[in-house]
Amino acid sequence: MMQHLTLIQLNQLIKSTLAQQLAPSYWVVAEIGELRITQKGHCYMEFVQKEEQRLTAKLRANLWAYDFSNLNSLFRSVTGRPLQSGMKILARVVVQFHEVYGLSLQVKDLDPNFTLGERARQRQIVIDRLNQEGIMKNNASLRLPIVPQRVAVVSSGTAAGYGDFMDQLINNQAGYQFQVKLFDAVMQGAEAAESITKAMSKVAELKHQFNILVIVRGGGSQTDLDCFDSYLLASEIAQFPLPVITGIGHQRDDTIADLVANTKIKTPTAVADFLINGMSSFEEQLDLQFVQIKNRASRILQNQHTQLFGMLKNLGHGAKTLMNNNKHALDILKQRLVSGVDSIIKENRNRLLQNQQTLAKRPAMLISQQRQLLEVLKTKVSMADPENILKRGYTITYFNGQVIKPDTEVKEGDELNTKLYSKSINSKVLKVNHE
Repeated sequence: MMQHLTLIQLNQLIKSTLAQQLAPSYWVVAEIGELRITQKGHCYMEFVQKEEQRLTAKLRANLWAYDFSNLNSLFRSVTGRPLQSGMKILARVVVQFHEVYGLSLQVKDLDPNFTLGERARQRQIVIDRLNQEGIMKNNASLRLPIVPQRVAVVSSGTAAGYGDFMDQLINNQAGYQFQVKLFDAVMQGAEAAESITKAMSKVAELKHQFNILVIVRGGGSQTDLDCFDSYLLASEIAQFPLPVITGIGHQRDDTIADLVANTKIKTPTAVADFLINGMSSFEEQLDLQFVQIKNRASRILQNQHTQLFGMLKNLGHGAKTLMNNNKHALDILKQRLVSGVDSIIKENRNRLLQNQQTLAKRPAMLISQQRQLLEVLKTKVSMADPENILKRGYTITYFNGQVIKPDTEVKEGDELNTKLYSKSINSKVLKVNHE
């Protein structure tokens, strides 16, 4: 008969075998997939391992209340944040097998420096990728606006940092007016990078309404700023069409968002001061230009006044000289005019005498010419008299009492009357020849 074991016997065998074969503890690298804290203070976690977002291993892990309190406080003091889902940690664990609850790990210690180092490694991967894509300095190459007055702000509307920024901006002593619009976003935690990126996309759709983008949040721990080291957010900032200013409230190393932004400033209040200084700088430039214009106008007016004064002096002296010269010229012209008038009068008097003599002879000449013309006309009229024409042998033919003309219609049998100088002849048409 085959030997058999009960389930509890098998589980006890597994438990004893593991206790004999395994070391008392192991340092294990894993990502916290899930984390739950009970009312009694116990921490239940799920350790996972992924490759390209694919789950390759998973195991339960426990931290009892007393150990959890100590280790979590230590972890927070070094990293600036408590244990939470999504973290990659290095933990010393004891492998346990329970007859009812199965295999699990009991966490005995944590190395918070590993988590910080892992963050640095992931951060360098993102920086290298941005450099390889050639976009690291894109936003930094954009020129800041001359007047940073139309401001889009990505922040949480309830964040103290946003309130400090707005208070400093609105209540500036110079009284500068800014046009500010908030695009609300989650500013820390696992959803922050995606939330900020979506808010920036909304700004990009309205980019013609703004000339600068500000990203601000209040202070926080170093690990609270993990979202600002994400490739998703850094890439969006690097390629954003407006200059981006970051003021995310930290005093330690720059985040990747700071590195790719056009201008990085430590705190929201400092960002507001930066914009106010930009307005002040523009006002100073305007004041300087006004002073330069005023000074230049004064110099021009002074030069023109000097030139005008000199011209007036020259004009007075020149006017006297000109009057003297013109007086002499006028005397000469007067003499010439008198002499010219006498000459013209004399010449016209001679012409008048000649015209009088001519006019006296003219009527007799005209009468003689007209008399001769009348004789010529009389001769021509006499020659045109029909009697004289008939004397020269010509005849005049009549039809029906009318002189025959080229268009008179004559036909055979018509009677014609032909008049000669001393007689007339009646005849009948025998034939009409048309030529």
